[in-house]
Amino acid sequence: MSDTGFPSGWRFFWLSSAVVLVIGIGVPAAHGFETDALRWGIRFTARSSAVLFLLAFVASAMVRLFPSAPSRWLRANRRHLGLAFAFSHGVHAGQIIAYASQGPQQYAAAVTPDMIIAGSIGYALIILMAATSFQRPAAMIGRSAWSILHLAGISWLWLQFVIAFGKRAAMGGPIYWFFLGLFAVALALRIVAWRRSAGQTSLPT
Repeated sequence: MSDTGFPSGWRFFWLSSAVVLVIGIGVPAAHGFETDALRWGIRFTARSSAVLFLLAFVASAMVRLFPSAPSRWLRANRRHLGLAFAFSHGVHAGQIIAYASQGPQQYAAAVTPDMIIAGSIGYALIILMAATSFQRPAAMIGRSAWSILHLAGISWLWLQFVIAFGKRAAMGGPIYWFFLGLFAVALALRIVAWRRSAGQTSLPT
């Protein structure tokens, strides 16, 4: 436990992953993995992934702008937040695959080729960022390549979340407007932190 009272490191990762599994898989399982239940699971894991992504996204900015025990916890646990996000989005992908198998017509109506391409790029970046979150793979590619990969990855994923949630918001989902506001604030925090950091030549990763 940290001085915030929150679990840290791998304890946080396993706890958050267990929550995603119990709710994101448990609820659809209780309803026999029917199409509507899988759609619920897809929405839940999209939102759990968004929360974990945002916490990792603002970690460095928060500790620079608002140094405190919670912001230091975010910064210290950024790697495990990112890995927890990768796990949550992996479950999300599994549910999409199950939904495509269970309701192929509904899936075909809901998904366009550009969404598949953008999503595939996003998942490739998630896999690469997760792999290079460990010391040996990170050392193999070098600090410069690591920074480029992670900055490109989080930027692409931020944009992908905004587009996906923006479409949902336009269809009348009020919770997605709330998430869009969070994504806008998160980006603003990173920009302000970057501008206040003397000698910085790139956005905080």
